[in-house]
Amino acid sequence: MESGEIINNSYKNFGDNISNENNANNPKRILKKIIIISSIITIIIATLTIFVIFYFLDKKEEKEEPEPIIICESGYFVPEDDPKECIKCSTENCENCNGTKINNTCTKCLPDYMIYNNSICNNEYSFEAIYSIKENYTIISLLHFIYTKNIKNMNIDSELVMPSNEYNFTTKGYHKILILFDNDLESMGEMFYGINELIQINFTSYFDTSKIISFSNMFYSCKYLESIQMPYFNTSNVKIMNGMFQSCSSLVSLNLSNFDTKNVDSMSTMFSGCSSLISLELSNFNTNNLISMSNMFEGCYNLTSINLVNFDTKNVYNLNYLFHKCYSLSSINLSNFDISNVEYMKGMFEDCISITSLDLSNFINNNNTEMSYMFFGCNKLKYIDISGFTSDENISMFHGLPNKGKIIVKENFVGIIKDQIPYDWEYVIKNDNELFSE
Repeated sequence: MESGEIINNSYKNFGDNISNENNANNPKRILKKIIIISSIITIIIATLTIFVIFYFLDKKEEKEEPEPIIICESGYFVPEDDPKECIKCSTENCENCNGTKINNTCTKCLPDYMIYNNSICNNEYSFEAIYSIKENYTIISLLHFIYTKNIKNMNIDSELVMPSNEYNFTTKGYHKILILFDNDLESMGEMFYGINELIQINFTSYFDTSKIISFSNMFYSCKYLESIQMPYFNTSNVKIMNGMFQSCSSLVSLNLSNFDTKNVDSMSTMFSGCSSLISLELSNFNTNNLISMSNMFEGCYNLTSINLVNFDTKNVYNLNYLFHKCYSLSSINLSNFDISNVEYMKGMFEDCISITSLDLSNFINNNNTEMSYMFFGCNKLKYIDISGFTSDENISMFHGLPNKGKIIVKENFVGIIKDQIPYDWEYVIKNDNELFSE
């Protein structure tokens, strides 16, 4: 390339550069750029502003507490025209309160609550029970009439009714009864005596039994009663429990481990006739003051065992028919029994048809103890140790023994019983620690 062409090209490039610089500094182009940049900045600022506004609005909403919901305690209500505070139910506003007016007092109770003392709602009933009604329009007894005066409130199938010892049921089937007492009771004897419609009963913690002295025949002959719950019973002052569950022939189990029996002196017939009873918990019984246990377990056909190892019988004088007709009882541990003051043991094991052996070596009786028919009908009994027994009088304690067996006895007692023992029984003489067969 010649030098002239090189010079011409250089001028041309220089001219193009000047032209480009003039275009870049064009006012229109600069304004356009400024507008674009301003718009972008405005959008960014607006976005940030909106974000900040919403952020602080959210924070404000978080700090603001919601409108409170008025919840009134039982006996009060929120008026619809001014729902800002609870208004107490009264005779003037009882309809608005949806309350119950009794004796010029209006009370509103929450669901499953019950009026107590005409003004206070309480859900801790003295007891709740299920009664089974077989026919419509049936008047039945709910409890013994002598307790009606102690009833504060009665609720039948969620409806408040006037306190009464009986009620006219208009429909058959199961009915739930809730009864609240004034807790001034000192006796519960015969409270549900012979009420066959009673199926279940549950005594709650509100039922105060601290003043109760007697439970005598409390559930006597409630033959369809299937379940009794009384885990909160305070029995520390109770003295009499005779016949308490007698003839409750549908009861299958009873847990009385919470019973304080230190002051009880009579348990005669307490479980007599509980023919369906299989489980019976008495392990915590304190019987230091007990004087009578006659017929206590008579007719408990299905009891296979009875735990009496903690029973103190030093003051007991009557054991008549204690285990009479305990058909399923195969063994019984009476090693702790002290019968030194016992005067009556007639028929004590009569008709215990499953018992095969009895160790009564610790039984040291007095000379006047009535022991006739003590083992009568014990068809499987093959071994008896009565080496502590003595008597100066003729007794008939061994009538009805089966053939073949062994008896351990003291020598001075042999003459009294020898004619009663079946001829094929072996008897072993035990004097102190000496044993020999005659």
